[in-house]
Amino acid sequence: MTDIISPKQCRHSFINAPAYLTANNDATNGLMFRVCHSFLSRPVAVRAVFYNHLSTLVVFAQHYAATAHTIGPALQSSTAVEWTAGGAVSCAPANDTANSNPSITYGPWVPVYGVESVDDPGTYPVMVHAVLQPAYTEFWTPYEDQTWRASEPKNSGLFWTARQQSGSDPLANPGLFSSTTVQGRSAIAGIEAICEDGSILVADCGDSITAGAGQTDYGRSDIYRAISAINQLGEAKVSHMRGGFGGQNSLGYFNRAMYLLPVLRPDILIFSMGSPNDGIPSLGGQRTNWSQCLQVIELARSLGTRIILRGWAPHSVVADNWPQGTLTYTPGYPIETVNGDVYRQDTNARGQAMNGQGLVTWTPGPSALGDGAKPERYITRYTDDTNHPNDAGYAAITPAMQDAVMRALMSIQ
Repeated sequence: MTDIISPKQCRHSFINAPAYLTANNDATNGLMFRVCHSFLSRPVAVRAVFYNHLSTLVVFAQHYAATAHTIGPALQSSTAVEWTAGGAVSCAPANDTANSNPSITYGPWVPVYGVESVDDPGTYPVMVHAVLQPAYTEFWTPYEDQTWRASEPKNSGLFWTARQQSGSDPLANPGLFSSTTVQGRSAIAGIEAICEDGSILVADCGDSITAGAGQTDYGRSDIYRAISAINQLGEAKVSHMRGGFGGQNSLGYFNRAMYLLPVLRPDILIFSMGSPNDGIPSLGGQRTNWSQCLQVIELARSLGTRIILRGWAPHSVVADNWPQGTLTYTPGYPIETVNGDVYRQDTNARGQAMNGQGLVTWTPGPSALGDGAKPERYITRYTDDTNHPNDAGYAAITPAMQDAVMRALMSIQ
């Protein structure tokens, strides 16, 4: 089946964000991965999305897709014969191992007969199953335990859950899979579907704050909550491609956005203007980061992708010790520094000034949680670790993110 999809985006997607997974492979039968996602429209074909963080090619000996009226704890379909084989999948070497940027590989489209869930009417569950070749004694791939939502209502369009196991004869019969252990990680990073009606594809890119770290229910960022609310209110059908990567600085995820944008081709890209991981910036680093930020915006514009700029969060009391400073030149180039919080605020002001210009929407995001002091830190009730929003913090900035996504949606529709 062709990869050319209608501009009306009959393509629906849910992709999880990368970090690290190490799994011991089964030397006889291979390691099996299985994931489930519930779509908001009836699928006619699906494809798995794989990440690879290794510097070498990784081959999955076989993968399958299935739909079912009900999904059991082992993500089994009603009968084994419902599984349709999609063939072997070769995952390209990592895009940039030095900067923790994985490759992303789409499997081939696999025809399915979409059926409505009896457990959650109005949704259409799909399972994908992949078998890693036994040749890989140890397999590690970028993945973060942040975005499976085994307890999330499926009708948010963001339900996702994963299992993995080794077992007998997985190539010939995926029905032998029996694991009931919920995994927050998988070699299968996501599922896409061609459905009978359209979806808006939203991708985000950033650090652990984009990933939704720092709260009890890890992964429910302001972006995630906003998209879930839009789906459940029925205002639109929105797919979510998650790209929050704990520990990356802004230059790292700007570079990742440059790689992923032409691959994912989302309708909307949300990315943070900067990160607490950036450290105290040099003037040279400041120039490089801002230049790369603008390159991401221009690449997105060239693809017709709407951009939502999300404000740079206050820094931790302990991390970086960012003082209040000025944007003046410091002698000693190339090792001069700009004391950081004024630089952060200046970057946010530049992003805000771009609001409404050439497909760009601005939202303050976590920068709205600052206490107004100099240097600015989080308001204490909105953080538990002084470095990320907590549950209350993400909830507080969700309405503004929901409004920003809706404004971008209106410009598309």
